[in-house]
Amino acid sequence: MIKQPLKALILIFLWGALLEDSIIFLMSWLAPDVWFRLFHHAAPASLDVAFLRRSGGQWAAFALAQAIALWRWRKQPIWLPIVAGVRFSDLFTDISYILAVPSLTTLGWWVLIPPPFLNFIGVVILLRGYRQATARASPAAQASAA
Repeated sequence: MIKQPLKALILIFLWGALLEDSIIFLMSWLAPDVWFRLFHHAAPASLDVAFLRRSGGQWAAFALAQAIALWRWRKQPIWLPIVAGVRFSDLFTDISYILAVPSLTTLGWWVLIPPPFLNFIGVVILLRGYRQATARASPAAQASAA
């Protein structure tokens, strides 16, 4: 059984990540010009919008996994390490983007620097939650529960 405050941290992380991924997915598809203006103070060039929308597909998949986890993790804790894997993979895409991008606005730095750290913290939270959810109670705890 997962104890407080870990339960609360899991919910905060899953809801926050779902909200973030949903917003950036929608921005990548509905307003890619806004993305480039806010984060790079530039207009998209060549295949920039296509690559942003490709990333948007990944963010939509992340949002779906997190939505399923929010719905199912209490009965099927396996969703916690599934989302941890998703968030861990995003840690590398976040870092790659920051290293590869030719320019960032001040807002871009403020918005894009925290996610790798938050993803790492979220991975730890989700994996600890899974460990607690699947740990067998000690014989003494089982006896007192009976």
